[in-house]
Amino acid sequence: MKRLVAAAALLVLASCNTYQDPYGPEPYPYPAPAPYPQEPYPPAPGQYPGGAPYQPAPPECMITSSRDWTAWINRMPGPNNGPALVVSGKVVTATGGYQVAFDRYMQIRKGYPAQAFVTLNVAGPGDSPASQAQVTHEVRWEWPLNQPVGSVIVRCGDKTLAEITRIQTAF
Repeated sequence: MKRLVAAAALLVLASCNTYQDPYGPEPYPYPAPAPYPQEPYPPAPGQYPGGAPYQPAPPECMITSSRDWTAWINRMPGPNNGPALVVSGKVVTATGGYQVAFDRYMQIRKGYPAQAFVTLNVAGPGDSPASQAQVTHEVRWEWPLNQPVGSVIVRCGDKTLAEITRIQTAF
C-alpha cells in the first residue's frame, strides 16, 4: 500500500510542470514588428524612399561656355614680387546678374610635370533682377607659385572648362 501511494504521488508530481520559461509564457515574437512603416522596395520610378519626388540638384556651375584661356608665370623683378601663376579667360553665363571669380586657393598635383588646378566660383543674382541676355565675364587671378607647372586645369563645379598646356614664363 505504501508503494502504491508513493507511486501515485510520483505520478502526480510528474504531471505538474515546475519548469519556468525565462522568456515568458509565449514564444519569442519573430520577426519583431517594424519600427517604421513598410514601403515597397525598390521605390517607384522617380521617387526616393520615403515617397519624396525626385528633385534634380541645381547645376553648380552656371557657366554656359568659355574661351580665350591663357596661363603664364610672372617672374618679372620688382619689390615684393615672387613668381606667380597668372590665369585669365572669358566665360559666358546664360543670364545677367551673375558674378564670376576665381577661388583664391590653388591645388597642385605633384608629379612631373606638376599640374595646377584652379576653380571658378559663380554667385547667383540673388533678389536683384537679372537680364535675359547672355553675358560675357572676363576673369583673371594670380597665385604665388613655388615650382614650375606643366599644365593648368580650370574647373567650375563638376565641369572642366579648360586645360592649358602652353604656359610661358615672363622674365
